[in-house]
Amino acid sequence: MSEDAEVQVPKAAELIASQLRRQIVMGERAEGELFPPELTLMSDLGVSRPTLRQAFRILENEHLVRIYRGRNGGTRVSRPSVGAAGRYLNNLLVFKGGTADDVHAARLLLEPAAIADVAGGLTDEDIAGLRDHVERSRTEHDPAARRALNDDFHVRLVELTGNRSLTLYARLLTRLMDVPQSRRRPQHATAEVTPDDGLEEVNAHSRAIDLIEAGASQEASRHWRAHLEAEHARLATILDTSALLDIEA
Repeated sequence: MSEDAEVQVPKAAELIASQLRRQIVMGERAEGELFPPELTLMSDLGVSRPTLRQAFRILENEHLVRIYRGRNGGTRVSRPSVGAAGRYLNNLLVFKGGTADDVHAARLLLEPAAIADVAGGLTDEDIAGLRDHVERSRTEHDPAARRALNDDFHVRLVELTGNRSLTLYARLLTRLMDVPQSRRRPQHATAEVTPDDGLEEVNAHSRAIDLIEAGASQEASRHWRAHLEAEHARLATILDTSALLDIEA
């Protein structure tokens, strides 16, 4: 075996970070929980101060802990969140050359298939919940709040498949489609929103529920694909969807 092919032995800090990471993601440590003092952890884990601090820096870069300096400082647990994952994914996609067109293509692969999967298989309570969601969107007069409700409806449909992985992907993709003012085309940069903004999307959501309740899986899938295409075409009038995604703060 060549020198370059040798198996890399994890450093002590990486092993400690892995141990603490597991405690966090498995829920053994609560959100915001303060880790014991350094001396206690050093004794419990059998490591030096530099190794422990390096392990915490690894976890801090992964947004799994928050480190506070100073007299009343310490290290607190920061559980995984869609927000943190979304920022990382956004920045990674920017690095890889990702665009809004790419995200749209991913949604086309995910959402119509999810709708076809749930069509005809939802309970009366599920359908009632979807209709209530649409009604709240329809009667919401704040365009930004309606936008958030409409976005959440997309995620809710995928969530009804019962697949946690797909639901997480749907949330991440929805976050990536947020359009900051700085990316709008000049003629739309200062355009005012109106109380009717988003109502066409609400109507499309209502039609999707009808098809899902009727068990028309293929028609529901086609309808949702057409809805996504129409929404993307509308987006393309506001910004250049072939341009790189924005950097997340």
